[in-house]
Amino acid sequence: MAENSTNPPGVAAQPRRIPRVDVDVSFDRPTHSYSQRKPPNITHTITLRAEHPITIFTRRTPVHPSEALKSRGYDITDLTTGHLVQTAHLVNYEEPLLRTRGFPDEDFFLTLYPNVPVELSTGFGRHDGHVKPRSREAIEHSWERKNHDNEESNRCYVEAIGVDGLEPGHTYSVDLCPHGLNLCEWAPVTADKILVDEWSYVDEYPWTYSMDEERPLEFRTRGATIYVDDSGVPVALYLYGGQVMPPQYYTSIPTLPAANFHVTSAYTNKKNLDDLKAD
Repeated sequence: MAENSTNPPGVAAQPRRIPRVDVDVSFDRPTHSYSQRKPPNITHTITLRAEHPITIFTRRTPVHPSEALKSRGYDITDLTTGHLVQTAHLVNYEEPLLRTRGFPDEDFFLTLYPNVPVELSTGFGRHDGHVKPRSREAIEHSWERKNHDNEESNRCYVEAIGVDGLEPGHTYSVDLCPHGLNLCEWAPVTADKILVDEWSYVDEYPWTYSMDEERPLEFRTRGATIYVDDSGVPVALYLYGGQVMPPQYYTSIPTLPAANFHVTSAYTNKKNLDDLKAD
């Protein structure tokens, strides 16, 4: 994958004066099939190129993989179609974050030391991979059924989250979102200089945005690719009177007598799915 740089426009690259953060994105396996219960793990290998340590507040930023999944921190491009994938934004209103020692928010203060790689990993899917991923088609069918039945869905979005919501048979490139990197808050000190014992909020510290012209922080990223295998595609099989109904009849299902209708699910490969659609 090609490298991307967020060096602010008009600011010449000065490696000895402007700290730079290199982020290499990788997966623990090159493919994913929806017959697998867990998504691949994604890892950010983060290395600081500077003369002194820095601290980045990683909450809701692309730097932390778990946070990137929740806040559109990844640019996922479908290399098969050339289109950018719409990803979900799961960030709701939250209470102001703390910089007080001993509180959970302390985990988001990432201190980087010069030339010392740090690895951050998570499952590349919903809830950090703890929910079995589904294909885009399966999600859309589920959403349509719940809407028709006026049921509350436990998923209020159809956009992709990691491999959850992608299309089988397609290859995707995954990289960090440059816009999100430009908005990262950082400081040229270690976390112990920022955290305090008394009650204090994150916003009370004099952070600098990475795109600040006077004190910029440059990011260089190297993305990765993943292929979504078209074998083991999960599909919903609609049974009416014991007969499997082809997908083209799904929209008429609600008009059928409920007593004779139920839904099950199974795994099929692409060839079998095509045969089913042709019935």
